[in-house]
Amino acid sequence: MTSDIKKLHLFDANCMLGRIIAPKEGFPATVEELLKVMDDFEIAEALVYSSLSKEYHPADGNRILLDEIADVGRLHAMWVVMPSHTGEFPSEEELVAEMLSKNVRAARVFPGPDRHNFSLKQWCSGKLLRALQNKAVPLFIDLDDFQWDTVHELCDGYPKLPLVLTNVGYRSDRFLYPLLEKFDNLHVELSNYCAHGAIATLAERFGAQQLLFGTRLPYFTPAATVAMLNYADIKEADKRLIGGENLRNLLKKVGN
Repeated sequence: MTSDIKKLHLFDANCMLGRIIAPKEGFPATVEELLKVMDDFEIAEALVYSSLSKEYHPADGNRILLDEIADVGRLHAMWVVMPSHTGEFPSEEELVAEMLSKNVRAARVFPGPDRHNFSLKQWCSGKLLRALQNKAVPLFIDLDDFQWDTVHELCDGYPKLPLVLTNVGYRSDRFLYPLLEKFDNLHVELSNYCAHGAIATLAERFGAQQLLFGTRLPYFTPAATVAMLNYADIKEADKRLIGGENLRNLLKKVGN
Protein backbone atom coordinates (compact mmCIF):
# COMPACT_ATOMS: atom_id res chain seq x y z
CA MET A 1 0.00 0.00 0.00
CA THR A 2 1.57 3.26 -1.13
CA SER A 3 0.66 6.78 -0.09
CA ASP A 4 0.36 10.24 -1.57
CA ILE A 5 3.53 11.70 -0.05
CA LYS A 6 2.20 15.25 -0.14
CA LYS A 7 -0.74 14.23 2.02
CA LEU A 8 1.63 12.91 4.69
CA HIS A 9 3.02 16.46 5.20
CA LEU A 10 6.47 15.08 5.98
CA PHE A 11 8.38 16.79 8.78
CA ASP A 12 12.06 15.83 8.90
CA ALA A 13 13.19 15.35 12.50
CA ASN A 14 16.90 14.99 11.78
CA CYS A 15 18.52 17.52 9.46
CA MET A 16 21.79 19.48 9.62
CA LEU A 17 22.36 22.80 7.87
CA GLY A 18 25.71 24.24 6.88
CA ARG A 19 29.14 23.31 5.63
CA ILE A 20 31.29 20.69 7.34
CA ILE A 21 35.03 20.11 7.61
CA ALA A 22 35.16 17.37 4.99
CA PRO A 23 32.11 17.78 2.72
CA LYS A 24 31.15 15.29 0.06
CA GLU A 25 30.33 16.42 -3.44
CA GLY A 26 26.71 17.45 -3.69
CA PHE A 27 26.20 18.06 0.04
CA PRO A 28 23.22 20.46 0.43
CA ALA A 29 24.97 23.01 2.65
CA THR A 30 22.92 26.19 2.10
CA VAL A 31 19.29 26.95 2.82
CA GLU A 32 18.55 27.05 -0.89
CA GLU A 33 20.24 23.71 -1.52
CA LEU A 34 18.44 22.10 1.40
CA LEU A 35 15.05 23.37 0.27
CA LYS A 36 15.72 22.01 -3.21
CA VAL A 37 16.31 18.51 -1.80
CA MET A 38 13.20 18.82 0.35
CA ASP A 39 11.18 19.79 -2.70
CA ASP A 40 12.57 16.87 -4.69
CA PHE A 41 11.32 14.43 -2.02
CA GLU A 42 8.17 16.39 -1.11
CA ILE A 43 9.28 17.04 2.47
CA ALA A 44 7.14 19.86 3.84
CA GLU A 45 9.20 20.94 6.86
CA ALA A 46 12.45 20.17 8.65
CA LEU A 47 13.87 20.53 12.14
CA VAL A 48 17.45 21.71 11.60
CA TYR A 49 20.60 22.21 13.66
CA SER A 50 23.76 23.97 12.55
CA SER A 51 26.89 22.18 11.39
CA LEU A 52 28.86 24.90 13.22
CA SER A 53 27.15 23.90 16.46
CA LYS A 54 28.38 20.35 15.97
CA GLU A 55 31.87 20.92 14.56
CA TYR A 56 32.87 24.33 15.94
CA HIS A 57 31.00 25.78 18.91
CA PRO A 58 27.33 25.29 19.82
CA ALA A 59 26.55 28.85 20.90
CA ASP A 60 27.98 30.40 17.73
CA GLY A 61 26.25 27.87 15.49
CA ASN A 62 22.93 28.35 17.26
CA ARG A 63 23.08 32.11 16.74
CA ILE A 64 24.02 31.84 13.07
CA LEU A 65 21.30 29.25 12.46
CA LEU A 66 18.58 31.64 13.60
CA ASP A 67 19.85 34.27 11.19
CA GLU A 68 20.02 31.80 8.29
CA ILE A 69 16.46 30.49 8.63
CA ALA A 70 14.76 33.62 9.98
CA ASP A 71 12.56 34.05 6.91
CA VAL A 72 12.10 30.38 6.02
CA GLY A 73 8.86 29.08 7.52
CA ARG A 74 9.56 25.47 6.51
CA LEU A 75 12.74 25.25 8.61
CA HIS A 76 12.58 25.11 12.42
CA ALA A 77 15.59 25.62 14.68
CA MET A 78 17.06 22.99 16.96
CA TRP A 79 19.81 24.22 19.28
CA VAL A 80 22.84 22.19 20.25
CA VAL A 81 23.36 22.61 24.00
CA MET A 82 25.83 21.82 26.77
CA PRO A 83 25.94 22.12 30.58
CA SER A 84 26.89 25.56 31.88
CA HIS A 85 29.80 24.62 34.18
CA THR A 86 32.53 26.16 31.98
CA GLY A 87 30.68 29.41 31.32
CA GLU A 88 30.19 28.73 27.60
CA PHE A 89 26.42 28.78 28.10
CA PRO A 90 24.22 30.71 30.55
CA SER A 91 22.59 28.85 33.40
CA GLU A 92 20.41 26.00 32.29
CA GLU A 93 17.21 27.81 33.24
CA GLU A 94 18.31 30.93 31.34
CA LEU A 95 19.27 28.84 28.32
CA VAL A 96 15.87 27.18 28.08
CA ALA A 97 14.11 30.50 28.62
CA GLU A 98 16.14 32.01 25.78
CA MET A 99 15.28 29.07 23.54
CA LEU A 100 11.57 29.50 24.12
CA SER A 101 11.76 33.27 23.66
CA LYS A 102 13.24 32.64 20.20
CA ASN A 103 10.79 29.87 19.33
CA VAL A 104 13.47 27.17 19.50
CA ARG A 105 11.58 24.09 20.66
CA ALA A 106 14.09 21.24 20.39
CA ALA A 107 17.59 20.57 21.69
CA ARG A 108 20.42 18.29 20.71
CA VAL A 109 23.61 17.17 22.45
CA PHE A 110 26.88 15.76 21.16
CA PRO A 111 28.52 14.61 24.41
CA GLY A 112 31.02 12.18 22.86
CA PRO A 113 34.79 12.60 23.38
CA ASP A 114 35.32 13.49 19.73
CA ARG A 115 32.74 16.29 19.94
CA HIS A 116 31.79 18.29 23.04
CA ASN A 117 33.19 15.89 25.62
CA PHE A 118 30.91 15.86 28.64
CA SER A 119 28.88 13.31 30.59
CA LEU A 120 25.13 12.83 30.52
CA LYS A 121 25.23 11.54 34.08
CA GLN A 122 23.32 13.48 36.72
CA TRP A 123 26.46 14.93 38.33
CA CYS A 124 27.41 16.69 35.07
CA SER A 125 24.20 17.22 33.07
CA GLY A 126 21.47 16.98 35.71
CA LYS A 127 20.68 20.71 35.72
CA LEU A 128 20.45 20.78 31.93
CA LEU A 129 18.25 17.71 31.74
CA ARG A 130 15.92 19.01 34.45
CA ALA A 131 15.61 22.41 32.77
CA LEU A 132 14.69 20.77 29.46
CA GLN A 133 12.28 18.40 31.21
CA ASN A 134 10.55 21.27 33.05
CA LYS A 135 9.52 22.77 29.70
CA ALA A 136 9.09 19.44 27.86
CA VAL A 137 11.79 20.34 25.31
CA PRO A 138 12.57 17.24 23.20
CA LEU A 139 16.22 16.20 23.48
CA PHE A 140 17.83 14.52 20.47
CA ILE A 141 20.83 12.25 21.04
CA ASP A 142 22.75 10.30 18.44
CA LEU A 143 23.21 6.63 19.27
CA ASP A 144 26.94 6.92 18.54
CA ASP A 145 27.39 9.16 21.59
CA PHE A 146 26.27 6.90 24.45
CA GLN A 147 25.59 3.40 25.75
CA TRP A 148 22.15 1.81 26.04
CA ASP A 149 22.38 1.83 29.83
CA THR A 150 22.50 5.62 29.59
CA VAL A 151 19.26 5.62 27.58
CA HIS A 152 17.60 3.68 30.39
CA GLU A 153 18.96 6.07 33.02
CA LEU A 154 17.75 9.13 31.12
CA CYS A 155 14.27 7.78 30.43
CA ASP A 156 13.88 6.52 33.99
CA GLY A 157 15.40 9.54 35.72
CA TYR A 158 13.63 12.18 33.60
CA PRO A 159 10.23 10.67 32.75
CA LYS A 160 8.75 13.94 31.45
CA LEU A 161 11.69 14.61 29.12
CA PRO A 162 10.96 13.54 25.52
CA LEU A 163 14.12 11.71 24.45
CA VAL A 164 14.65 11.14 20.72
CA LEU A 165 17.25 8.59 19.60
CA THR A 166 18.82 9.20 16.20
CA ASN A 167 20.98 6.89 14.07
CA VAL A 168 19.23 3.80 15.47
CA GLY A 169 19.80 0.74 13.29
CA TYR A 170 17.72 -2.43 13.09
CA ARG A 171 20.44 -4.40 14.91
CA SER A 172 19.56 -2.36 18.01
CA ASP A 173 16.27 -4.20 18.52
CA ARG A 174 17.37 -6.32 21.49
CA PHE A 175 18.16 -3.10 23.36
CA LEU A 176 15.42 -0.96 21.85
CA TYR A 177 12.42 -3.24 22.38
CA PRO A 178 12.63 -3.49 26.20
CA LEU A 179 13.09 0.27 26.41
CA LEU A 180 10.06 0.99 24.23
CA GLU A 181 8.04 -1.45 26.30
CA LYS A 182 8.90 0.47 29.46
CA PHE A 183 9.15 4.16 28.51
CA ASP A 184 6.62 6.25 26.62
CA ASN A 185 8.97 9.27 26.70
CA LEU A 186 11.36 7.45 24.34
CA HIS A 187 11.12 8.21 20.62
CA VAL A 188 12.96 6.73 17.65
CA GLU A 189 14.00 8.70 14.56
CA LEU A 190 13.98 6.35 11.59
CA SER A 191 16.61 7.53 9.08
CA ASN A 192 18.97 4.63 9.83
CA TYR A 193 16.32 2.05 10.73
CA CYS A 194 16.39 0.46 7.29
CA ALA A 195 15.16 -3.12 7.17
CA HIS A 196 12.35 -4.96 5.43
CA GLY A 197 9.08 -4.40 7.30
CA ALA A 198 10.86 -2.63 10.15
CA ILE A 199 8.46 0.30 10.50
CA ALA A 200 5.42 -1.95 10.37
CA THR A 201 6.90 -4.23 13.03
CA LEU A 202 7.58 -1.35 15.41
CA ALA A 203 4.20 0.26 14.79
CA GLU A 204 2.34 -3.01 15.32
CA ARG A 205 4.15 -3.88 18.52
CA PHE A 206 4.49 -0.47 20.20
CA GLY A 207 2.17 1.83 18.28
CA ALA A 208 3.14 4.59 15.89
CA GLN A 209 3.23 7.43 18.43
CA GLN A 210 6.90 7.01 19.36
CA LEU A 211 8.26 6.91 15.79
CA LEU A 212 9.54 9.96 13.91
CA PHE A 213 10.33 10.38 10.23
CA GLY A 214 13.84 11.72 9.64
CA THR A 215 16.39 11.81 6.85
CA ARG A 216 19.77 12.58 8.45
CA LEU A 217 20.41 15.09 5.70
CA PRO A 218 22.99 15.87 4.39
CA TYR A 219 24.77 12.62 5.34
CA PHE A 220 21.98 10.44 3.92
CA THR A 221 19.65 10.84 0.98
CA PRO A 222 16.00 11.11 2.01
CA ALA A 223 15.12 8.39 -0.50
CA ALA A 224 15.43 5.43 1.87
CA THR A 225 13.23 6.75 4.68
CA VAL A 226 10.67 8.27 2.33
CA ALA A 227 10.35 4.93 0.51
CA MET A 228 10.18 2.91 3.73
CA LEU A 229 7.36 5.04 5.08
CA ASN A 230 5.61 5.22 1.72
CA TYR A 231 5.53 1.43 1.34
CA ALA A 232 5.11 0.49 5.01
CA ASP A 233 2.25 -1.95 5.58
CA ILE A 234 0.51 0.21 8.17
CA LYS A 235 -2.63 2.33 8.32
CA GLU A 236 -2.61 5.68 6.56
CA ALA A 237 -3.31 7.38 9.88
CA ASP A 238 -0.16 5.84 11.34
CA LYS A 239 1.86 7.01 8.35
CA ARG A 240 0.68 10.55 9.02
CA LEU A 241 1.66 10.24 12.67
CA ILE A 242 5.14 9.01 11.84
CA GLY A 243 5.55 11.33 8.86
CA GLY A 244 5.08 14.50 10.86
CA GLU A 245 2.19 14.62 13.32
CA ASN A 246 4.15 13.01 16.16
CA LEU A 247 6.91 15.60 15.89
CA ARG A 248 4.45 18.47 15.58
CA ASN A 249 2.67 17.24 18.71
CA LEU A 250 5.95 17.10 20.65
CA LEU A 251 6.83 20.64 19.63
CA LYS A 252 3.34 21.94 20.51
CA LYS A 253 3.75 20.71 24.09
CA VAL A 254 7.00 22.62 24.68
CA GLY A 255 6.67 25.26 27.37
CA ASN A 256 3.28 24.04 28.60
